[in-house]
Amino acid sequence: MAALLSNQAAALLVLLCYIGPSAAVLFSSLPQTLRVTASPSPGQVLHAGVDEITVTWALNQSLPAGTDSGYKKVKVTLCYAPVSQTDRGWRKTDDHLKKDKTCQFKMATRPYAATGTVTYTVERNIPTATFFVRAYVLDASDTEVAYGQSTDPKKTTNLFDIAGITGRHASLDIAAACFSAFSVVALAFFFVIEKRKAKK
Repeated sequence: MAALLSNQAAALLVLLCYIGPSAAVLFSSLPQTLRVTASPSPGQVLHAGVDEITVTWALNQSLPAGTDSGYKKVKVTLCYAPVSQTDRGWRKTDDHLKKDKTCQFKMATRPYAATGTVTYTVERNIPTATFFVRAYVLDASDTEVAYGQSTDPKKTTNLFDIAGITGRHASLDIAAACFSAFSVVALAFFFVIEKRKAKK
C-alpha cells in the first residue's frame, strides 16, 4: 500500500512539474518592454469593416542589452478600454491572462523584431466600444513574457472608438422604401380597376 501511495505521489509531482510553468501567466508579472503606438488619434471614431489601424512597436532602448534574447513573436491585440467594460462581465479584466477578457481581438502575430509595424483593417464583427492596442511578446513556447500598449497603465489616454455594424445599411433602407411605395401604388391601381369593373 505504501509503495502504491509513493508511486502516486511521484506521478503527481511529475505532473505538477510538467504543467507548473504554463499553469498561470499573470499580467502583473509581465515587464512593459515595448513602446506601442496606434494610428487613431484620441477620440477618433473608426468604422468596422472600413477603416484601418496602423500599429508600431519598438523595444525600449533604455533596457539592458540582451533583454529581448528570448523574444520570438509579437502578438498585437485590440483591447476594451475600462469605459466599455463597466457592467459587462464578458469583457472583464483579470490578472490571470487565460481568464482575462480585455483583449479579445487578435490583430496580427509577427516574428519578433526590435521594431515593427502592422496594418489592420477593423473586422466587421468588432462591436461598438472604446479601445486601445496592446502587444504581447511571446517566447518559443508561445507564452506571454512581456508587453507594451498604446495607452497609460490606467488605460485613460490615447483611446479611440469603433462604430460597429448594426445590420442596417442606407441601401437597404432605400430599397425597403421603394418596395413600400410600389406596394401602395399597385394597391391603388388595382382598387381603381375593380371599381371600374363594378360600375360596368
